[in-house]
Amino acid sequence: MKKLTSLAAALVVGLVLAASCFAAGPVKISYIYWGSPAEDVAIQKALKDFETAHPGINAEPMYLAVTGTGTEYNAKMKAMAASDTLPDLGYFRGDDFDNYAINGFFLDLTDLAKRDGMIKDYLPTTWLSNGGKIYGAYTAAECQVLYFNKNVLQDAGVPVPPADYTKGWSWSQFVTYLKKITTDRNGKHPGDSGFDVKKVLQWGVRYEVWPFMLSPTVWGNGGAFFSPDGKQTFIDKPETIDAIQKLADLMYKDQVMPPTTSTTSMAAAQTQLQTGQLGFYVGGQWELLDFGKKGFPYGIGALPVHKKPAQMYVSGINVVFAQTKHPAEAWELQKWMMTPDATLGLYSEGLWMPTKASWYTNPTDLAKWISNAVHPESFKGAVVDSMKVAQLDPRLINNAEIWGTYVSPALDSVWSGKVSAKEALTKAADALRKSGLLKGAYN
Repeated sequence: MKKLTSLAAALVVGLVLAASCFAAGPVKISYIYWGSPAEDVAIQKALKDFETAHPGINAEPMYLAVTGTGTEYNAKMKAMAASDTLPDLGYFRGDDFDNYAINGFFLDLTDLAKRDGMIKDYLPTTWLSNGGKIYGAYTAAECQVLYFNKNVLQDAGVPVPPADYTKGWSWSQFVTYLKKITTDRNGKHPGDSGFDVKKVLQWGVRYEVWPFMLSPTVWGNGGAFFSPDGKQTFIDKPETIDAIQKLADLMYKDQVMPPTTSTTSMAAAQTQLQTGQLGFYVGGQWELLDFGKKGFPYGIGALPVHKKPAQMYVSGINVVFAQTKHPAEAWELQKWMMTPDATLGLYSEGLWMPTKASWYTNPTDLAKWISNAVHPESFKGAVVDSMKVAQLDPRLINNAEIWGTYVSPALDSVWSGKVSAKEALTKAADALRKSGLLKGAYN
């Protein structure tokens, strides 16, 4: 990667601050993003609305359909960085953010955010800094959600889950209900004589098990993957092992979840829930956008609780690339995408939750995005209120090597049923500690 000098970066920021008006004539800026087809439509509408409000700017969408792991997106970014063809701004993945930030690929947004009075109005977790300078902002405040098919629960005689995030079912309660839902072709359930796990027609649940999605279960059980400072791994902590094993047990012991890996398609799980092949689905809040368009009776409940309620804070990151020839216009679009009133559809249709603080505490602002048919009545208590306990994973130095070489392969072996969580995570922790990769975390 080509490293920009600090002087060049400073000059770019200076140009933005000095600009009193936009360039003469139409300006084209490109906005890159990922997501489902429904997200593509929603983002394109937001960009069109921006163009209407800013007649001198054309905002060109650059959509990349990617898997949950984001491998294709990271590869595309790497190729564009190497060839000096990065877009003006757009989404960026957290696992590579700091590597690009320290190598000068992002515009320093510190003075711009301060100048426009944005820092104080947004959640403290919104802004991503490196070395004391802001280089990006979380696109949204995303979290984990327990979705369910109302008809499936009713037919199985299973009650709807609590709407209060502090009163979620215990894990044992949850598994009991999942067994009532899980049914093979002969109408038998797990634990019944003759139950055939290879001929299941309806499953109790499917969990997303890619790394960030594991955090609420692990944290809620008193475990963790890493210390907040990134210098220690806790993947072999008994509480972490127990939480991971309980998820694997849903497949191989309780027999209430179909075979699932870190690369299992979210779209497939959404279809299974829609068509009644699943009772519950534990996925991302952003998937509400897709469910709202599928036309089936879905609901949302509190996540099951191990020892304490837990929630994650995860999102893509919005950045302005330092090589943009139109920094002033790019910053205007960055602000536009962060302004809920300007892009209300992205929130009211279920894709994002706001990063602007008042949209959680001000009843009028809150109603703007959750008082609609897309968001069930339980959404506030089960999801919005759960953000009070939401945590961020540490941004590890050597993140790609740590997860790619040690943690993810160990977890994949657990999801395959080949080894226990204790065996896999203990072995991975020992190797990781000897690797010298635990150098800390960025802040």
